[in-house]
Amino acid sequence: MKTQKIPTLEQAFTGTLFGSATPQAGEAIVEMDPAELTEITDQPFHAYDSDKLSELAESIRENGQQQPCIVRKKDGKYIILSGRNRKRACERIGCKVKCIVRECTNAEADLILTDTNLYQRHELLPSELAHAYFLQKIAYEARGERRSTAAIADAYGKTVKSVQRYIELAKLPQELLDMIDAGRLPVMVGVEFSNMGKNDLDTLFLYLSDHQSLSVSVEQAKNLRRLSPITETELNHFFYPDEELSKISSSTTEKKDKTVISISLKTDYLKSIDNNFDYLHTPKDKIKLHVMDCLADYFKNKELTHREI
Repeated sequence: MKTQKIPTLEQAFTGTLFGSATPQAGEAIVEMDPAELTEITDQPFHAYDSDKLSELAESIRENGQQQPCIVRKKDGKYIILSGRNRKRACERIGCKVKCIVRECTNAEADLILTDTNLYQRHELLPSELAHAYFLQKIAYEARGERRSTAAIADAYGKTVKSVQRYIELAKLPQELLDMIDAGRLPVMVGVEFSNMGKNDLDTLFLYLSDHQSLSVSVEQAKNLRRLSPITETELNHFFYPDEELSKISSSTTEKKDKTVISISLKTDYLKSIDNNFDYLHTPKDKIKLHVMDCLADYFKNKELTHREI
């Protein structure tokens, strides 16, 4: 009787449909320096945190890299489609990265990228699923697949309706997706919101940011769609009955008497100012520190300029 080996951590994290790490005809496994490999920064999936990356690095140190990364050569760069975390783990322990250089179309590249993560990870955030299914839908359609949503559902054992809902979520701005990821808003509320216009969603996001204790039901979300165009006054009337408006007014007056001012900024606005900072995948507390540092530098430079004049 054969003894079944316990898989390494790396093997447990790997196993895909389109992103198979088995070399195809004409392919070979090559070793590359981590610095030669380029990561896709604009992707739905978050990289492993430090603890999980340390576990993976230790597994590779003890057992070697069992599964090669899949990379694509495009515009003179080797772009990682599968294995970003393995590359980082190898970089951490100072070893070369085993890779398969695969020729593929843009659609096939998107399928490898998304399929790898959908198969490997069991605790994906709603926003990660939303963008992954959306990318797969586009990739399937680019390959001529008419039943793209059904194909995705079949591949991952999901219902067509479930896949369709997540694809709808991909229409939402990242700020509202963050609220869904954090459990502040239910997924089905996000699905209803996805049918609203950009201006209404911006107004709604700012309102929810200013009313942190406010919860939204699916029925309320459906009714909100009928209010377009949405204003803060309408939202006050919508979420708080008329008999409660006096309390809201009193509370607002008390807040105005305080010296503390709270503002909310969409990451789209911040990205338009500074494109070198990864607002999308950076925790909010670090974004706050970055913005404060930028403001401090701005006023410091402005003061110096004024003195020179």
